[in-house]
Amino acid sequence: MTANFSALLLDIEGTVCPISFVKETLFPYFLQQADSLPHSKDLHIRSLLQKFEVDDVVAHIRSLVSQDIKDPVLKELQGLVWLNGYASGEITAPVYTDAINYIQTTEKPVYIYSSGSVKAQKLLFQYVAGDQGTIDLRPKLQNYYDINTSGTKTNSQSYMKIANDIGLPPAEILFLSDNSLELDAAKDAGLQVKLVIRPGNAPVDYQGKYDIVTNFNVL
Repeated sequence: MTANFSALLLDIEGTVCPISFVKETLFPYFLQQADSLPHSKDLHIRSLLQKFEVDDVVAHIRSLVSQDIKDPVLKELQGLVWLNGYASGEITAPVYTDAINYIQTTEKPVYIYSSGSVKAQKLLFQYVAGDQGTIDLRPKLQNYYDINTSGTKTNSQSYMKIANDIGLPPAEILFLSDNSLELDAAKDAGLQVKLVIRPGNAPVDYQGKYDIVTNFNVL
């Protein structure tokens, strides 16, 4: 079903790339570096660690990651660590081919909204794994939003704030996500929504509540 929309707002995990990428690649890479973080010479990293205000910062970080807690300080810290992994070639983002093609060819503005930090989002789209090498999709993306800039993804106010920043009525923005709670919040804010179903995503009992997207070629 083709939707009539003026701008596209995209979730990342489970929507443009496998949800396993974060848990099986990014999180393990971050945890491998965790023990060395308190000894980092990077002043930004050290200032972020101080914000946790705990005695054992490494144990606290590992606990947050294991519970998949959307902590803003953790997200910023992860972005800094992943930067090194992307830059060294140890990490590339497995964005779905149909998502790559759509982002590269659409004439409609595309925006990103993820619980991961804006820094982490930009890194992911800068180092996309392609058939002929790494692809940088950043020139095709208009802006990025995260929980620091816009609020949590299950709060309708977050989507109102994003629509205001984009400068379009909410009804002219299509939001794609694999998370029904996020879709509910976006719908409450007046956005168009579609549920993305990809291999490996958690089952969602949508019962006809949402239109379904399995491939960006149908947009």
